[in-house]
Amino acid sequence: MSERHVGTRHRAADGHPPRPRRPVALAVFFALVGFAPANWLVRVPDVKAQVEASASQLGLVLLCGSIGGLAAVTVAGRVCLRFGTRRVMVVASAGLCAALVLPGLVTSVPALGASLALIGVMQSTFNIALNSSAVEIAAASGNPMMPTLHGIYSVGGLVGAAVGGFASERLTPVLHLSITAGLGLLVTLVFGTSMLRAERASAATGVESGTSANTRPAVGPWRSIRWIVLGFGVIAACTAYSEYANNNWATLHLREDLGATAAVAGYGFACYSCAIAGGRFLGSRLIRRLGDTTVLTGGFLLAAVGVLIAGWAAHLPGGLALAFAGYIVLGLGLANIFPIAISRGGALGGPRGVSRVSMVSTVGTLSQAPVIGFLTDRHSLPLALSSVAVLAVIAAALALGLRRWSQSATADPDAHPTEAADSDRTGPSHGPGDTAPAGAPTPTGVPTVLPRSNAVPPPSEGRKP
Repeated sequence: MSERHVGTRHRAADGHPPRPRRPVALAVFFALVGFAPANWLVRVPDVKAQVEASASQLGLVLLCGSIGGLAAVTVAGRVCLRFGTRRVMVVASAGLCAALVLPGLVTSVPALGASLALIGVMQSTFNIALNSSAVEIAAASGNPMMPTLHGIYSVGGLVGAAVGGFASERLTPVLHLSITAGLGLLVTLVFGTSMLRAERASAATGVESGTSANTRPAVGPWRSIRWIVLGFGVIAACTAYSEYANNNWATLHLREDLGATAAVAGYGFACYSCAIAGGRFLGSRLIRRLGDTTVLTGGFLLAAVGVLIAGWAAHLPGGLALAFAGYIVLGLGLANIFPIAISRGGALGGPRGVSRVSMVSTVGTLSQAPVIGFLTDRHSLPLALSSVAVLAVIAAALALGLRRWSQSATADPDAHPTEAADSDRTGPSHGPGDTAPAGAPTPTGVPTVLPRSNAVPPPSEGRKP
């Protein structure tokens, strides 16, 4: 007999479950974590000149940011468990916005490296707490909102880059980054205060908010689920490798292998980026209809087809137009994989699971540049980009295996969509649509594991992430 995690939601005074609040504040924070750092990134050339750094020195100070972020990822999950995801999220958001001013103030290379290390620490902590909060709120609402929230993050980054480009021609780095920091701190004050007030009100009334600081792994001791969480980390790493490989090499491929101008190559990359953002806004609907595993495997296979079309378009009829189509297919395929991996890691292991998935994903982020570069020097860029297709097929098979392993350790993440969640009228829920997913807290903060009932639950329109 399989088991399913069942969460309990308190009823309002009229006997019906409370209507979940729309996570507007959470969406604003996702936009902020994309918008604010993008404003700094467009000022990198100006700050490089400001501190008179060489290219190699700039590479080292940028690495300081990565090292700071990686160090924070290793402890951020424990910090969230200790102090609560919302509190950590608000503090880290304020810290990130304040730290963004520092690159505009520094006058030496070592000082720039230290400021970027601090930004890396704040940004990684913010990301872990933000994704953990999203997992918890999705658990309470029964809505797989993670892809949509990551789509908002993508839009925030695009808007931030556009605003930063506009400001870079008119403002000094310190003034530009100070304005960005001020706006970020104002957003944090307004929406962070709102989120913390809602958390205190939920605690006072006993209504589950889905953001308890006591969120715990859903299946008991961490060691019993760590290998499953690690598997989702590997999936995230494959996705990070694929995304960053195309972020860094797509325009070069379009220009050198397909003869595109700089402007046309930029349009190709824009198509790819917009496909990722658009796919994420469709992701929640796809997950409710098809389930996590189908979206994961289908996305990886779609990405494999897309990168092969784009990579080898120079040898196929259609050339440049076919490459554009391939990048759109690739973006749609990759769009929802990382959000699902983060969501499943958090559902299984709470903030610690989110932290572990994020930490493993950095392997893909850091490895893609040397691997693609080596394969390009030895063979060709199209063949190097084909490594994305190989990883995608392997990751698709891993996703199918993780579904089976997850079923043996915890709730089935892909129950049939007709299994439902109208539990407030039928007693304990036996379907995902209205239950807290793995890792969501019950009113006592301890997840409940119950055998699946033989009773047939009523139809449901949705499922959990």
